[in-house]
Amino acid sequence: MIRYRPVLALLLFSLLSAKAADPAHPSVVRGPDRLIHPWQEGGWKGQLPGDWKIEGPEKAEITSHMGGTLTLKNISDPVLAYFAPEKKSESPAKGIVICPGGGYNILAWDLEGTEVASFLSRLGYHAWVLKYRLPRQGQDTVRHLPALQDAQRSLSLLRSQAAGIGLDPGQLGIMGFSAGGHLAALAATSGNERNYPAQDAIDEVSCRPDFCALIYPAYLFKDDKNPGLLPGPGSPPAFLSHSADDDLTYRNSSQFFDALQSHKIRGELHLWPDGGHGYGMRSPVTPGAWPSLLAAWLAK
Repeated sequence: MIRYRPVLALLLFSLLSAKAADPAHPSVVRGPDRLIHPWQEGGWKGQLPGDWKIEGPEKAEITSHMGGTLTLKNISDPVLAYFAPEKKSESPAKGIVICPGGGYNILAWDLEGTEVASFLSRLGYHAWVLKYRLPRQGQDTVRHLPALQDAQRSLSLLRSQAAGIGLDPGQLGIMGFSAGGHLAALAATSGNERNYPAQDAIDEVSCRPDFCALIYPAYLFKDDKNPGLLPGPGSPPAFLSHSADDDLTYRNSSQFFDALQSHKIRGELHLWPDGGHGYGMRSPVTPGAWPSLLAAWLAK
């Protein structure tokens, strides 16, 4: 069932005075249960496609954004930070790979990563925060390619290990924020078209996500000046959330949703009158409700 939630601020002026629903934000963000290095497992043995390398150490900085955000850059070793489900289940559970945003310049590691993983873990899902590679200045002409390779390798690796951790291999999704939303959409719309040469048995396992969640995604809107990115008939179901006053236009989400509808793919879109961009789960206004809405969508 496709639901079209609140649309434009002009049509939803009543929301301006409405109090956002409590999305049960995590009061304590815990550390990951395990770190997984997707390129160090199996036949790649720590190598990266195309012998990709970056000079210098990884860099971390706490910025003032949204009251303090840990950012990472200069990433040479992609990592999946795994948050196991806190609610135990006798049957295999869904899993979600989380892609923090940052314009393919940095990763907003806690704001759009570990805080979200902690929340999903408490709901009973497997959650992994992907520390993906960022483009090297003047070298990576396709800016998103290293990140997409990391995402696809991660999805295949996790599916290959599903039985060992109680993951349902047919319920492995991906979500992302801003540029991470673009990355998640790339993975969702690429199907099993792998963007690096397969080298081992892990790479023979499907890299197509079974669903995706795009939170204020960037770079999806298609017009005469932008190539955009839209789902095709084989794309998975999607949950989308965006603010109408986002400088990165809400049409990144609404156009993607319209394409889902045209292909009769299950989708859910929430457009809020305020909130701007880059708030993760910390928005004090109406978009603060998106986590609980996502929780309801995942439970269907």
